Amino acid sequence: MSLLESYVGEWDGTAKLLGGDEPEDFTCRMTITEARTPKIYYVGRCTLVGLNLTVSGAIGFNDNTRRYEGVMSSNTAFSGIALGRIRGSSIVFDFEERQPGDQDDEVAIDAQITLKGETVTVDFSIAFSDSGETLTTSVPFGRRG
Repeated sequence: MSLLESYVGEWDGTAKLLGGDEPEDFTCRMTITEARTPKIYYVGRCTLVGLNLTVSGAIGFNDNTRRYEGVMSSNTAFSGIALGRIRGSSIVFDFEERQPGDQDDEVAIDAQITLKGETVTVDFSIAFSDSGETLTTSVPFGRRG
């Protein structure tokens, strides 16, 4: 749990959203707080021209299964779960749709959170089936202040 607690605090991140007509600035803020149980909560808000994205969830270590677990929900149709996988010195959460098929079939969303050292990285991919367009971004977060 001390590893997860090391991420408690205020975080800022900026990136470019790629895949549209032109790259667009993507600015995010995230707050990570400690929970009463062995987990942390996160709330993130990202903005770009004409879009506000909000995600929230929890990441914890399950003593019974001896593995990291995460949940995520958003102000879009996406709601996901993930098992944390250790990759070198990182813990990577690949969020999968909690209930495939509930989401509008015209949009597919993938999300990943990586915890490594003093950084948090959030990757998003949004694919639109009607246009074939895919928008992607990788947002590296650093501590605010």
